[in-house]
Amino acid sequence: MGRVATILDAVASASGPLPLAELTRRTGIPKPTVRRIAASLVSRGLLNRGDDGYMLGGTLVRYGLHALARHPAALAAQPILADLRQRAPGEIAWLSTVHGGALTLTGATCGREHHAAIRARWPTAELIGPSVVLVAGCRLEVAHQPERADRILTAGWRRLTPYSVTDPRRMRSLLAEARDTGVAQEDEQARLGWSCLAAVLRGPGGAVTGILGISGRTGSLAAPALRAALVRLAANLEAELRVTGLPQEALPAGH
Repeated sequence: MGRVATILDAVASASGPLPLAELTRRTGIPKPTVRRIAASLVSRGLLNRGDDGYMLGGTLVRYGLHALARHPAALAAQPILADLRQRAPGEIAWLSTVHGGALTLTGATCGREHHAAIRARWPTAELIGPSVVLVAGCRLEVAHQPERADRILTAGWRRLTPYSVTDPRRMRSLLAEARDTGVAQEDEQARLGWSCLAAVLRGPGGAVTGILGISGRTGSLAAPALRAALVRLAANLEAELRVTGLPQEALPAGH
């Protein structure tokens, strides 16, 4: 089961189909074993295999949708995501919640023109490494994990656009601001033409349990009224989740 989970994790975190050789390299499992397990997963619909490699299968996607439909945060967030998107028409309103000690995309609403961006270019540590500090939502995550922040500030990170902040002193200030205010914004630091505005969700003890955000075209997210609305909607979602009475996983302070 551990090897099955490792293979599924590798395919799920990839930005596109994974050829057998690359899947073997990422998992560290012998190629014959990877080939055998992957073939079994394909036969069960948990993976698909195309000319370019393996990708998640329809059965696994269906399982994920069933789980998402029953997730208290996803259910409570739907009207809030719709409200947030109405305030920034044409952009992506999204929610990430903590699963397994890390923030994971839980829900999103957007137009068809942004579907590809969500599928293939959603920024994660697996895709861009320490450069996640350039992304508003990820910056909030790192800001609340001091040990991880110190490692990134010490080792440095890769510039993603001409506007990326690369000065450690400036980034330390941005991380402190994100931690103190619970809000972060970046403009074209991670991807040209794109901006992101995000706010934290906290559980009863004050620990971070999720992040509510909106991503879209540079310039469309600059209005102070949108920032104020985001903070208010994040507080509303926090209250909704407390009403459910269901346990929420919190982001660990060290990572």
